[in-house]
Amino acid sequence: MGFLNGLFGKKEQPAPQEERTETAAGGEAAGEREQVFRQEREGEAPDFHKLFWINLLFREKPERPAPEAFAGKLGEKLRCAIDTVTQKEDGIYSFAAMGLPVEYEGGKKVPAQVLMAPPNSFEPEKIDAFQRSQLWDVRDGAALLDSCKYTVMLSDFMASGLPYPERARLLTAWLETALELFPGCTAVWTPSAGKLLDRERAVNNPLSGESRFMWYGVNVRFFNIQGSDEKVMDTLGLYALGLPDVQLHFRGLDPDPVSNYLYNVGQYLYDNDVPIKPGETVDGVNAQGKIDQGIQWECRYEQALIQPMRTVMDICPGSFAAGRRQGNGNKGNKK
Repeated sequence: MGFLNGLFGKKEQPAPQEERTETAAGGEAAGEREQVFRQEREGEAPDFHKLFWINLLFREKPERPAPEAFAGKLGEKLRCAIDTVTQKEDGIYSFAAMGLPVEYEGGKKVPAQVLMAPPNSFEPEKIDAFQRSQLWDVRDGAALLDSCKYTVMLSDFMASGLPYPERARLLTAWLETALELFPGCTAVWTPSAGKLLDRERAVNNPLSGESRFMWYGVNVRFFNIQGSDEKVMDTLGLYALGLPDVQLHFRGLDPDPVSNYLYNVGQYLYDNDVPIKPGETVDGVNAQGKIDQGIQWECRYEQALIQPMRTVMDICPGSFAAGRRQGNGNKGNKK
């Protein structure tokens, strides 16, 4: 999926009467027959992830370079000193980013850390059909998953107290460090986003600066509503940083430009610390799939239509709107 560079304006409008959205969902993956899924709406996704996990996937068991190599590369990317905390040959590597302190109660500051587990067996069967139906960024994503036999798990640690852009910068630098030092890595799997990238697409991130995280940590999903011409598309992954995801429930629009549009809106929320209030509007998409400042679509915050349950910014697409909506005054779950 590509990224557009459209700018989103916003205008405040009176809040409409609140409505509830229908929730039955069917998924369809590229190149596969349509699959029908039962919604599991019990339980809510955490507002954000205390630990953020990313999996490097391999076809052959990798050799892990020495910890000094990781500390050196990570320091270059973050432009700060990196202290090695643990370096067990058959266990965890962990590193402290001295330039990213997290302040705790009492004013105590502790540097945010990153962790790396040793190579371990990967069990692709644990990624279920629902998640496999949304692997839009790679060709034959399910086959790519099934070809991988090993994983190296990456995570942050004691970093959830950072401002989300700093945390995302840390995670991005850690992943890109690992990609450089594991040339045999086949793919990257981000569980919180349900996003799979092959090595080429992971290495060739088209974004710059703090926005680079969006390429790794945010997926756009597409669902048909069974028995109707309605569709739901949403982002998945912003919630893991404590931000609202974005949702569109519509009919009559081409899903391809809608996917780019949702990435754009998600990036606008990410880059600007969720500036849109309930009842304000963003630029919409016209019938040709172009972002059009002359079209204003109203935004509300509500519970997601499609699992996992989390707060989303629902955009009501004017004449293309489907379903019924119930908004609330909550701006999201930012921490």
